[in-house]
Amino acid sequence: MKVKKRAAAVAAIAHLGSLYAVAELVHAIRGEEWHRLEDHLDRVDERADNALSACTAAGDGTFAAWLNDTAIRGTDVVGAVTARLAREPVR
Repeated sequence: MKVKKRAAAVAAIAHLGSLYAVAELVHAIRGEEWHRLEDHLDRVDERADNALSACTAAGDGTFAAWLNDTAIRGTDVVGAVTARLAREPVR
């Protein structure tokens, strides 16, 4: 059962990470936000939180914490890269 919960958590975090990277790149390069993408990102974020909570509830809190820490490091990398690409929004 832990394997299924781990797989669901990894899939949700991977999906979240890819959406986050696209959203940040669009914002950095074009200076705009895609609201539909942001809304979808919020839903996937909730799904990832639920998957991590399910892992913790199943007694796999160490894995959930590791995966969460990995996701945070990934967002830090995306932030660092997109900060270099950022432009001022066109008015």
